[in-house]
Amino acid sequence: MSVRALILVVVALIIGVAVGHYALPRSQTPALSVRTGADGGGDDPAKAASRAMTFTQPKAPVP
Repeated sequence: MSVRALILVVVALIIGVAVGHYALPRSQTPALSVRTGADGGGDDPAKAASRAMTFTQPKAPVP
């Protein structure tokens, strides 16, 4: 890689980081939300499995 190409890559990286940091709006919600509280902070495993099976089971044939 030539020196000119390396300088171009470094400048493009600096510009990309600056645009990403200053120009793009930030979300007000955290990226990872951890639930805590009286409900135990989690979902009942049986309910979660039931919900998952709702979308994975094939439909029964109509008689």
